[in-house]
Amino acid sequence: MPKVSVGDIAIHYQEQGSGFPFILIHGLNGDLTGWALVMPEFSKHYRAIALDVRGHGESGKPDITYSVKQFSEDLYEFCQKLNISRAHFLGLSMGGAIAQQFALNHPEKIRSLILVSTFSYIDDQANQAFRQLRQRLLAGGYPAFFDEVVKLAFTPGYIAANPGPIAELKEKRIKINSPVAIGRATDACLAFNLKSEIAKIDLPTLIVSGKEDIFTPIHLAEKIHHSIRGSEWKILEGVGHNLYIEKAPLLAEVVLEFLERH
Repeated sequence: MPKVSVGDIAIHYQEQGSGFPFILIHGLNGDLTGWALVMPEFSKHYRAIALDVRGHGESGKPDITYSVKQFSEDLYEFCQKLNISRAHFLGLSMGGAIAQQFALNHPEKIRSLILVSTFSYIDDQANQAFRQLRQRLLAGGYPAFFDEVVKLAFTPGYIAANPGPIAELKEKRIKINSPVAIGRATDACLAFNLKSEIAKIDLPTLIVSGKEDIFTPIHLAEKIHHSIRGSEWKILEGVGHNLYIEKAPLLAEVVLEFLERH
């Protein structure tokens, strides 16, 4: 898959389909392959583009301080390199934080905004979750971090029913991830706060939450919904944080229905 130079790093990306651009931004500890269950459906209708965020996947992983603002500027330069003047943007979790920052800094680039399992600031509950991840990383390395992410991001039923796929994912992530870079990205999430600015976003916005999300609980999505005037909010039953895996067909349906109107 191709890469483009963006500032001090190379950004790895994948694209499928044709038409109006639709950019997918993964969350902490993720990479572009995480969109595998929804990418084929999106690419039937759009030029679907997934990228590896700085510090993740096969993109550059410099040992420097990361910030959501920096991730957002990486995204802007990425769009410039691909000659994308405007697109739909979908951000998951940390990717949703990046999308919000991008919407504030570069609203002219966005036709519509889709925010999945995300947050506009870190409250006490989210702070505890991210700090717990940081502690696991320091104490047990990346494998311990991954195990903690699984407990936060998947429902118990999914974990019990999918030990094989989860073990395969762990092995893959151990190979491609840098513990230092993941720690830097976790710190970037902990420092993120758009609570006083989020209401400035004036774009067609869809917010999607899993009702069972214990990582970024739905009250954080509710705050975003109440702050962005005219936004829509969908709550999916029986699923937690990683609804793009556990409820992929339903997520694709909800997203495409929204995009058809924008």
